[in-house]
Parts: sequence; structure tokens; C-alpha cells
Amino acid sequence: MEGDFLGYEYSMARRFPDHPRHWQRIARREFGRFITEIELIDGAGRHILWNARRHRKGLGPFSDRKRARTRTFTQHLNRPIALLFIVGASLFFAGSLMSLLGADSAFREDGVFFVGSIFFTAAAYVQYLQSINNSEDVHLANADGRWRPWAWQPDRIDFWVTATQFLGALFFNFNTYDSFASHTKAEELLSVWIPDIIGSILFMISGSLSVVEFNTRPIFWPRSSLQSAITVVNFWGCVFFMGSALLALGALLAPGGISGNLSLALTAAGAAAFFASSTLMLFEK
Repeated sequence: MEGDFLGYEYSMARRFPDHPRHWQRIARREFGRFITEIELIDGAGRHILWNARRHRKGLGPFSDRKRARTRTFTQHLNRPIALLFIVGASLFFAGSLMSLLGADSAFREDGVFFVGSIFFTAAAYVQYLQSINNSEDVHLANADGRWRPWAWQPDRIDFWVTATQFLGALFFNFNTYDSFASHTKAEELLSVWIPDIIGSILFMISGSLSVVEFNTRPIFWPRSSLQSAITVVNFWGCVFFMGSALLALGALLAPGGISGNLSLALTAAGAAAFFASSTLMLFEK
């Protein structure tokens, strides 16, 4: 949704992101209740383009089409987040291949998935911390330097991107840990598959909102920018994980069919997509 706001005076009831009252909003793009992008004219007459993903990553807005060059409070977390996701994705890819190739030890395969899920959860939590600890200022200024381990910010799209991914990763922890034990079919459905499908749904929510967060609308093929490619490739990783979870139910109910191998193949494809998007995050500026 776009609108023209020439001459707009920012009221005392400010809405994220925060900026001086005398700045003009010339355009605003939204998805539902969430602001994803704003164009402003600041007090010096410069064109400011604020984007929700860039704010979440601590990268700042564009000023007269030039990237912000200042180091922000949370920007230094981008590389650790990317590296943790890369390790987690690599382990999920390796575990999938081991299973598809018939590795000798199922315990070893389950261990690879479980350790991979720990890296995913660590990355998702650090990403959540980065989001909730950012300053609400349009230039990410005025941060007080105090870290909060938890916050409830339902009006911000970055909160939902990171919170749903973190919760999804936690469900994958339960799913991969419970797979170590022997279960009846009913027990496996409750303790392995249900956490898997819930985690996949939460990843789908996160991945879909992440696309909108940067691109301002749902798209399925990236625009000509690195950050657009990151969000869309990550989204397809979420789609593959969802497909894997759905096929895993077929493998559980009818063992020995093709569903099991297809599920593992989609897990490998999803992990490869997460590996690619996380690697691109290393070059995000």
C-alpha cells in the first residue's frame, strides 16, 4: 500500500520508526498493520529511504540513494548470525545425505540433525536479540546500550520475522531430539512429526514475512538486489522444509514407500537454500 504524505506533520503519537516531527513523509508502504518502507525528506532536504529489513540488520536507511556508513549498535551481530545459520544448514544437509545414502548409524544421522538444530536455534535467538534491541530511531541512533533478552513488539514486522523463526527452531530441537528414542507410531506422530510440522509452519510464517519486510510485498523471484535474493532464497528454503514435513507424515503412516526419501531430499534442498541465503548475508551492506 502506498500513499502520498507531502506536508505531513508527525504527531505526538509517533509510530515506528521514530523521526523528527518536522520531517516530511512522502511515501509509505505497508503490509497489513506493518510499515515496511518509508520515504522521507529530512530537515536538510535530503531524501531518506527507510526499509524494515535494513533497520533490523542495523544497516540504516539510504540517504540520497547512498548507504549509511556509520557503525550501529547491533550491526556487528550480522556476521555471527550468518555463520551460525551456515553451520546449522550444513549439518542438516549432511544429515539428509547420510540418510539418503544409507549411512550405517541412524543414531549418528539423528545426532547430526540435532546439533544442526542447536545452531539454527542459536542463530535465530541472536537474530531476535538484534531485532528487539535496535533503536526505534530511523537512523538507529540514541540506543541506550542495554541488552534486553526478551521483548514484545507486535506492531513491528521484524519482531514477527525473528520471533517466529526462533520458536520454529525450538520446535526443531524437540523434533530432532525425540527422534533418538524408539517410539510406537502414535508416539512418533506426537513427539517427532507434530513438532516438525509446527516448526515448519513457523518457518513459513517467518520466511514469508521476511520477503515482505524487504521487498514490501510478496514475491517469489528476487529483484535485482542482494537483500532481495537473500529473502527469496530463504523463503524457498522454508517451502522445502514444509514439503519435507508433509511428506514425513506419509513416510510415518506408510513406511517403505517413496515419501521418506522425498522428504529427506526436500530437507536437503531446504538446507541448501538456507546455506545459500546465509552465505549471501555475509556480504549484506
